[in-house]
Amino acid sequence: TPEPARVIAFSQRDSRWAGEAYAGNTTFAQAGCLVTCVAMIASLAYADAPLPPDVARALRNAGAFAGGFLSNPARIPAALAQLEWGGVAHWREHPADLDALTHEIAAYGATIAEVKWNPRGPMPQMGNQHFVIVEGLDGTDAQIVDPWDGERKQLSESRYRLPGWTVARTLYGMRMVRPVTGETGKE
Repeated sequence: TPEPARVIAFSQRDSRWAGEAYAGNTTFAQAGCLVTCVAMIASLAYADAPLPPDVARALRNAGAFAGGFLSNPARIPAALAQLEWGGVAHWREHPADLDALTHEIAAYGATIAEVKWNPRGPMPQMGNQHFVIVEGLDGTDAQIVDPWDGERKQLSESRYRLPGWTVARTLYGMRMVRPVTGETGKE
């Protein structure tokens, strides 16, 4: 059995683009986690994976940003034809739907999940928001790629989960950016 496709791990703090503004005056190092995650998902769809600054430029040209926010994600396919927008799932008022998360990963290879930047802080919609890639789930943990440092790690070993928190408690939403084929296989 071949190994499943994995995203290329990018860091928003990579010295090649950390100080570059991706939209408005906001730099990758300041708040580029979601754009960096979109670039990681794009690495599943493109043999010549676009780097985060290339993804940001394409998203800007497609009108996907409002200031420094990726507020018009439905325009992702206009920016990157091998990606589709599947919508948002919010789990801010209840535990994450791990069945939906498992299905998304099985169908598309990975997904973008929302976490609290500071797990002791306010809810993500209050500005305490960060995005990570989830590549897998097991009984009690999730395998993530964190755009903050570009590292693969267990969610339980990340700064986003407090002791005693389950995966369903730690994840606050999912942004369904998908390879068009619905399968991990580079075009």
